[in-house]
Amino acid sequence: MSEGTDRTPPRDALVEASPSLVMLEVDGRTASGFVATAEGHLVTSLHAVAGARSIGAVMSDGVRAQVVQVVALDERRDLAILRLPLPDMVPALALSPHPLPAEGENVYVLRAVGGPAPEVRTLEVRAVQVLGDWLTLLELTRTLAEESSGGPVLDARGAVVGVATAALANGRSLGLVIPTRYVTPLLRGTASAPLSALEAPRRRAGRVRQVPQHPLSMLEGASSGAVESIASTLGQAINVGAPAYNRGDIEGCYRLYARTAEQLIDERGDCPGAQRALRDGLLRCVDLSDADDRAWALRDTFDGLLDVIQRWLAARPTAAPGRKPPPKRFLN
Repeated sequence: MSEGTDRTPPRDALVEASPSLVMLEVDGRTASGFVATAEGHLVTSLHAVAGARSIGAVMSDGVRAQVVQVVALDERRDLAILRLPLPDMVPALALSPHPLPAEGENVYVLRAVGGPAPEVRTLEVRAVQVLGDWLTLLELTRTLAEESSGGPVLDARGAVVGVATAALANGRSLGLVIPTRYVTPLLRGTASAPLSALEAPRRRAGRVRQVPQHPLSMLEGASSGAVESIASTLGQAINVGAPAYNRGDIEGCYRLYARTAEQLIDERGDCPGAQRALRDGLLRCVDLSDADDRAWALRDTFDGLLDVIQRWLAARPTAAPGRKPPPKRFLN
């Protein structure tokens, strides 16, 4: 078979990668990670360690250690760089300089299990998702176990092309790959923050969503063009607002969402159901003093509208084949 179609993992690459894998024991659950520098920089998924009170590291030879240092965090891309207590405990695994695998190609997801041989899954790339200029990622054809989050992903050459992440989008479980090009800048970090640095991401990740569930009748009387225009406007606002929020500009994110809601209320008299939903979202914000809470109140409002719009369009007997659904939202 040609390169990229062979479903057999590259054995030499697995042998080389295995000693660099680390199983993380995080408050009673496990996650994966791998060492990427000679200084002991340990790569994993941020959501897997967010809020951790203790992090145990189990190497492939069974040696155990406690991780107490945080080097860098990237909430926008769900990445965390920790540091092993002794840099030479585990050999480093080199990151790939090669382009990302294309749609239809196979990748190999390695899960650390605390022993000499990792669990390996061969999965196909469903799509290469470009979410603006802040993130390009691979969406896999199958979901990933949460314990796989943070593990390395190899291409057909056996090169490490990304970090495995179990995620949610539109309420659906997904398997994603975060490319190594987002990891490389984080590995230059020299900070040594304590584990308490993981507390703020945990609070944000643990937020209880209040996404309204609307009946299809809410859009009764509206035209397909009007509904699609609303979905497009909401999607554009999220694609700008979510990165701003993840950069720490929470007030800016809220103001953008509020302006978008007010604009649609003013302009979309042809869709009164959507206007009512947006007014309700703005009213929720009146009693909220925190910008973070207000931003999420409007994000919940937008997601509720996008959900009913997607269901309404799918149920239309005159829906055109191949109609693009409202945009997915990954990693916030």
